[in-house]
Formats: sequence, C-alpha cells, structure tokens
Amino acid sequence: MMDTHWTNAEWIERFAADLKRRFHDRSTAKHYLSDLRLFVADQPEPLAAVTTARVDAFVDHQRAQGLAPATVKRRAAALKTFFDFLAEALGERQRPNPVSMRRHAGRQPRLLPRDLSDGEVAQVLAVVDAPRDRAMIALMLYAGLRVGEVAALSAAAISPPTDPTAPIRLRVLGKGRKERMVYLTREGYQPLARYLATQPPPEPDTPLFRTRLGRGISVAGIEERLARYAERSGVAVTAHRLRHTYGRWMAESEMPVLTLARLLGHSSVQTTQRYIDGANPEVRRHYEAAMAARSDQAEPDQPAPIAPPSDPSRVATVVRPAPAPYDGEAGLPAGPDWLRAGCRAWIANQWYQWKPSQRQHHALARLRQLRSFWRWQLGRRAMGGFEALTTADVAAFMAAELARGLAAKTVKGALDTVYQQLRFLVASESLRAVPERPSLRVPDPLPRHLEPHEVVALAEEVARREAGPSAEDRLDLALYYLLGHGGLRISEALDLRFADLDLAGRRVRIRDGKGRRDRVVYVTAPAAEGLRRYRDTVPHVGEDLVLSRQGRPLRYEEAWGRVRRLGEAAGIPRLSPYRLRHTYATHLLNNGLSLEALRRLMGHENMNTTLIYARLADTTLEHQYRTAMGRLMDNPVNSV
Repeated sequence: MMDTHWTNAEWIERFAADLKRRFHDRSTAKHYLSDLRLFVADQPEPLAAVTTARVDAFVDHQRAQGLAPATVKRRAAALKTFFDFLAEALGERQRPNPVSMRRHAGRQPRLLPRDLSDGEVAQVLAVVDAPRDRAMIALMLYAGLRVGEVAALSAAAISPPTDPTAPIRLRVLGKGRKERMVYLTREGYQPLARYLATQPPPEPDTPLFRTRLGRGISVAGIEERLARYAERSGVAVTAHRLRHTYGRWMAESEMPVLTLARLLGHSSVQTTQRYIDGANPEVRRHYEAAMAARSDQAEPDQPAPIAPPSDPSRVATVVRPAPAPYDGEAGLPAGPDWLRAGCRAWIANQWYQWKPSQRQHHALARLRQLRSFWRWQLGRRAMGGFEALTTADVAAFMAAELARGLAAKTVKGALDTVYQQLRFLVASESLRAVPERPSLRVPDPLPRHLEPHEVVALAEEVARREAGPSAEDRLDLALYYLLGHGGLRISEALDLRFADLDLAGRRVRIRDGKGRRDRVVYVTAPAAEGLRRYRDTVPHVGEDLVLSRQGRPLRYEEAWGRVRRLGEAAGIPRLSPYRLRHTYATHLLNNGLSLEALRRLMGHENMNTTLIYARLADTTLEHQYRTAMGRLMDNPVNSV
C-alpha cells in the first residue's frame, strides 16, 4: 500500500511511469500527463482528496474556454484513468472515482468527415505548381494516406507491379504502428513519378519527400504548404480533408466497408462507417428515385455548375456571434436561495452541452419551465429544499396544468426538464434521491403534412416567383428549397454555411444537427439550381451563413414569417417549416423510399421517430393493401 501523503508531483511522477509501461509506443501518455498537470494547476488541492465537485469545476472551466467537446472528453478520460490508478496504488479498489464519463465527458458531436467537393478539389489543384507538393497531395487524395504517413513514406515502400494495368502498391506504416498495403492508380501515381524524375535516386529507407536542405519534410512542413494553397485557392484544404475526400469517393463507388476500413487503416469499422454515412450511394439512389416520381419535379439535363473560387482576401462576415457564457442570473425563478442555486448550477452544466447557436434559446426555455413548476409548488406550501419534493407534489402539479387546458405533451416537457434537474442534483450530491415520477399518457398525433392540392398550389407559387424573382423572393425560395426539398430542420437551415453546399453534387452537409450529429442530405436538380441562383446574388465566402438579409443572419422569427407568407400567397394557411419537413418525409415514403434511407436523411437517431411518418404514407399503405387484397381475392378459395 502506498502513502496517502504523497505530493501531487509525486503522484504525477508515478502515474507517468505507469503510463509509460502501458502506452510505450503511443502519444497517449504525453496527452494524459499534460491533462493531469492542467487539472493540478487549476485545482491545486491534494489529488487524493479530489471530489466530484472539484472535477465539475474543472470541466466547466474547460468548456467555458471554448474547447472542443472531444478535448474535454479526453481530459475527463485522463483524469478517470489517473484516479483508477490512484485507487489501485492505495490498495483501495472500491474507492469511488470522482470522474463519471457520462457526467463529465458530455454529449459528443457525431461528426462526418470534412471532405472537399469535386469543385473544391479542382480549385486546389489549379494552384499547386510544385511537383513535390502535387505528389504529396496525390497520396492523400488518391491513396487516402494520413499526413504523417506521407512524411514517413520511403522509396522502399513503393512496389510498381509487373502488370502495366495494375495499380501501384504502397506499404504504409500507419497509426498504432500498424502496417498496411494501399493502392494508387496509374493516373494517381503520375504526380509522384514526375516528382521522382526531378530528384536524385533516393536511398531505399530514407524519407521520399525532402526539404531544400535535404532533410525529410515534417508533418508541420506539409501542413504549412497546404495552408498556403488554401490561401491561394480560397478553399479550406487540409491533410484531413484530402484523406476524407478519398474516403467519400470510395464510399460513393460502393466499396465494401471492410475493404475501405483496411485501406484507410481503421481499427474500428465504426470509424469507416462515417464515410458511408456521409456518402451513402444507396440512400442517394432511393432519394432520387422517390423525388423523380413526384409530378412537380422536372429534372434539367445539366447539373448545377461548379461554384467559382471564393475571394481569399475576404473573411466571413455573416456569422452567428458566439453566445456569451451564462451569466448565472437571467431567467432564474424567484424564490429561496437553494432553488436559485440549484437552477443556476444545472443550467451552467447544460450550457456547453447545447449547440452554440441555440444555448440562449434552450436556457431560457428550460428556465421558463422550472419557474412555472417551482412557483406552483412554493405557492402551495413552504419547502426547505429540493428534498421536500414528493411524488404527490409532482402529481398535483400535473393534474393542475392539465385542468387549466395545457396539452399533455406540454406538461410532459416541463416534467422532463424538472427531472433532468433533479437527477443532476443527485449526481452532484446535493440531493439524496429523485421522487418517483407519476405516469402521464401523452397522445400520439400524426405529423401535419400538406394535402396534394396544397402541394400543387405551393409548386405553382414557387414557379411564379422563379420567373422573375427579386432579392427577397430569392431568399424565400432558398429557404423553401432547403426545408421542402432537403428536409432540413429550421435550426439546421439557419446555421447552414455556403461551404456546406455542394450544388454540383447536389449534396448539403448538415453540421451539428439535432443530437450533435452531422449528416449529408441530397436535393433535387431544381432545388440545386434555385440555390445556385440565390448564391450567385449574395457576396460571400465559404464560412458565411447561407440565409441572411442585409448582411446579418436570418432570425428564427423572420424565417417562420417568410414560410408563413409563402403559404398565404399559395392559399395555404398556417404553413410552417415543420409542415414542409413533414411533407418532404411523407412524399418520399409514398414514392417508395425505404424507412432506413428516410431515417438517415431526416437525421433521426431512433427508427421509432421515422415510423411516425410511415403512418402518414397513405399512398404506399393503400397500394400495399390493394396488392395484398388483390392476391387474396385471386385465390379461388376466397371467391365470393
């Protein structure tokens, strides 16, 4: 058993020795030690006495600095690993770990790889004039190599085949010191061949790419070269994005996921699945087949042209400002100190879990629910703290809200928020237990989609505006195409950036959608053309928001108002972004789109959410009923 009075420096030294034994050939030890030292600098109390509250404070401080969720998660993992080590070193294996990954890692965004569109690839290659740089880019773009693998590549790793039609083989030492074979087409090999022709014959085991001083180029050197080409081309090209583009191309060509995983050097197939999700050819085929069946879609013969290069001298100006940290006071319920402190702590903990553009909205909405609940409870009787709340209190609130005419779904939403707060307080050791929640039956209404005659009327109004649109009409039409042809949520459309539009490929990338998930959706040719016409009228760079007016981001209220007025012009009262999204889903199902394909396009995590739309797909349901009944009645046994 070890001494509990060791200093923090002594604990760090012993932890470093343990990490070196476990991760002797990986960078994990370096990162974990760096994370632990940051924690000690921020929370200098003895490590053996650290509590969950201290870890809470550290994690909240990290999030307040704007660190990426993945960075905060890694630092939480480093601390959890250390405290596991501490418990074992003390001979106290049952010692509680103050770190909970569920609590401290936070919700992680489910990001898709950041690839380049085909037009962006052309823009980058047009400005790369150095043979060495073209060769390095070709290896990342056409063989999927990581930047470190390019820097370490040697002449001995290249194996030209005897068959002139076969691809060149490359032996690559990749991440985790795993060796793999990758392939490079003859066309993809040409930049490398031209570079080698300008160089003296390299030694077999020395780096293939060298600086002017004859030393092997470093990872930082490659990244610096790419940064220059990004500036010259106006495309945010990086080594990662070149490799991700290769992955997308392979996925779009329907390469099996296991094969792609081996070529990319992924240990987990789940990592490779991100490329399939971002470029799913089956989903695209299903989408295009379903949309082609709609009578109001006339496909033009030519795809939308590639966008011209952005002006690299301009910086993004139409951006959503980062929200200020929660001030700890706005929206808090009036009442005793214990209530205000509990609400303040929960909102501060949730603040960095929410998407930045929606933090203020989510915080105020949840505080409205908490104010209503606790004001009602305190109006009934005095309460000395959260522990005084009982199941009977919750049931009484629920009955009172329903009695005054609130929808069951609204009451359920308020109780969801209250119980999230209570569970947080239990985890913070501010509350011993959460009272049992009373049951509440919530109706299950169908989504409201447009009727066929309304779809026709809306299509006619859109066509009328396309005939000679003003700048305001262009904005309305762009919003309509994103919601009605791409199925975007209103929040996703308002956060969309021009760099996310691949109109030549008729793809739209959704960053950080609901549930912090990325996805790719497809749009019809008319929608891509309409979005292109809108884009060409708006001065912008890639990171500017798509939907803006007079140089500022479009607000939620404005977007809703524009959709409503579009509906009124078409004779459709109460048209909303929700109804456009619901109609999009219903039409796709009615025209044969599979439920799994629709789930991916809609960004649903749970198939049960998608199944709601299946109940709306009247055309499909009726067709299947008629088919089944027709077969049944054709059977002589069933003849009447």
